[in-house]
Amino acid sequence: MEGSESLSDKLKALGVRTASSQPEAKPDTRARYDISDVVQGSDIETPFGPTFVVETDFPFEAIQGKGLLSHALSLDAMGQWSGYPDLSSQPIERFVFLDTETSGLSGGTGTFIFLVGLGYWHPSGFHLVQLFLRDPAQEPGLLAGLSHFISADQTIVTFNGKSFDIPLLNGRHVMNGFTSPFRDMQHIDLLPLARRLWRNRLPSRALKDLETEILGLARTEQEVPGWMIPELYYEYLRTGDARPLGGVIYHNAQDILSLGLLFNYSADLLAHPLQVSPQQGLDLIAIARLYEEFNRWDVAVELYENGLSQGLPLPFFLDTLRRYANLYRKQQRFDDALQLWMKTAEYHQVDACVEIAKHFEHRQKDPVQALHWVEIAQQYLQEMPASPQRSDLRKDLDHRARRLLQKINPSPHTT
Repeated sequence: MEGSESLSDKLKALGVRTASSQPEAKPDTRARYDISDVVQGSDIETPFGPTFVVETDFPFEAIQGKGLLSHALSLDAMGQWSGYPDLSSQPIERFVFLDTETSGLSGGTGTFIFLVGLGYWHPSGFHLVQLFLRDPAQEPGLLAGLSHFISADQTIVTFNGKSFDIPLLNGRHVMNGFTSPFRDMQHIDLLPLARRLWRNRLPSRALKDLETEILGLARTEQEVPGWMIPELYYEYLRTGDARPLGGVIYHNAQDILSLGLLFNYSADLLAHPLQVSPQQGLDLIAIARLYEEFNRWDVAVELYENGLSQGLPLPFFLDTLRRYANLYRKQQRFDDALQLWMKTAEYHQVDACVEIAKHFEHRQKDPVQALHWVEIAQQYLQEMPASPQRSDLRKDLDHRARRLLQKINPSPHTT
């Protein structure tokens, strides 16, 4: 009918766009680069879907840094430290070195794993396996793919894995209705050991810093900082461009290789600390403390002695003298312990003077000498700043002095 408005016209008048009036959609011109365009790998099929796998071999001649399998590796001390006494009976090929890259650094149920790296030593070098998650919907395939490369009788080695990687892997298995293979595996986390061994002399015990300071490794310009990795993965999911993930694959590969080298180097250092060159005094006394905990006092004494001979900063020097003397006391080598307490007392250490006083009072039965050292301790106490500890020490020393005076000049008995 002439002059009448169509429904389309009325909608237009109201500002509503119909399908025919919508602007033409612009095609997505962004280039798509699959992960297979960035690194050499292939899909493996699992009952729960595919996962993309990269496998790389590193011959010994291609690996630099310390920790290579240049000789038979002794794992006795590593087994004692880790709580797995049967560790030394396992061939090095049964250890699997694991590190993950995730969608977030804080963990939690919202964090998922998009890259799992696994490494193995073998007679000619190091074999690396990396499982990549193309899409979060393919997570069941990635988790199922892990079963192709690990078994329950292996020993997992990680760096901070007990706090992060393994709990996260266990959680992702549960969320997907799987049984985690990691729950029953022996697990060695090298981060606590690194803190024990190198906290005395290294400001950071992060894996990347240990690479430089301990293993003598350096990463190339391909490296990306760990804090950027979640952002790079999300950008890949948004754009489909996997090219920036080449640096992430490299980062993960270097972490795994460094983990394998660090495990070997640490095991060798624990087993043969006096054969490592150049010797570091602070490292030797850190290992001595471990051997002290193992009740291997003979080794601990030797390490304390060698650590002292290397020269130590004063606080570590004094602490080592105390520990060294305490080991001699446990071995009932009291004369040797006395010499170390005497040396410590030269630095105005009240506790050393007290130990000397105890020695003369209870072992030498010489209250006069004992009182002499108590009086020296009282003098040194005046140099200490006021504190509850100083107050307690004063009370103890005053009580000890009164008792010794009573022994030297006993009061006559009254009837």
